[in-house]
Amino acid sequence: MYIDPLSTKLLSGAGRNGIISLMYHSITPGKTRPDWQWALSFQSFCEQLDVLQDNGWTTVSARQLATDSGKLPAKTVLLTFDDGYADNFPAFDELARRRMTATWFVVTKDLGQMSSWIDDDAPSCQLLTASQLAEMHAAGMEIGSHTHTHCRLPELTAKQIDEELNRSKDYLSQLLNEPVTSFAYPYGLYDRQILSATQSAGYQTAFATRSGFGVVNDNLLEIRRVAVMAGDSLSVFARKLAFADNDVSWPKMKSYVVDRLKARLGGA
Repeated sequence: MYIDPLSTKLLSGAGRNGIISLMYHSITPGKTRPDWQWALSFQSFCEQLDVLQDNGWTTVSARQLATDSGKLPAKTVLLTFDDGYADNFPAFDELARRRMTATWFVVTKDLGQMSSWIDDDAPSCQLLTASQLAEMHAAGMEIGSHTHTHCRLPELTAKQIDEELNRSKDYLSQLLNEPVTSFAYPYGLYDRQILSATQSAGYQTAFATRSGFGVVNDNLLEIRRVAVMAGDSLSVFARKLAFADNDVSWPKMKSYVVDRLKARLGGA
């Protein structure tokens, strides 16, 4: 498990600028790098968990963020999984074994079946079953909504938006015998109307795809997330924890350092 020296140093200082949420999708078996950019091999996922544990990070659920935001330690990370792919189940097992927690945002229409929404760059994949979600919930994981059909909410009418938000929420609440209070916007797409509808539907937290620390404008319905991608080395993962940015390439890091130096000199 290798992290280059500079990334190691950056990681040692991470966790001081607020919570960070990581966004996962598919977790494929074995150690081979997946072809799909939104997937991650199981071995890479486990190595990332090692990094978190070895460096003293605390995992919390979205529900815990909503209720305990003022009491969370500096190195707090939310592990979130979008869509509800069946290949996430071993990842759940690994998290439970390590006594770590995570939040899954699932598409309820396709549970136990192949994903039916169409994207140019996304394969159709098997989704988790209702019984698997119940097992995960019983083990301490949080299950949240990702709409009923994985739609682009801004393209819908107000009535359709309400149906997508409430149908998935009601189904999961009945399945888990507990209110579902967390949501992730499909494709990260939302506007003021959707924010209002999300709040009206009873969600306490909602997650976007914009990177950064914490939340936007202190609004728990606009929580930032950092995407974990197929090609991320452990050094890249370490820098993502340090900067809460999707782009942590060395040119971007150099630009960041230069901007910081200019800011300091300008304030001198």
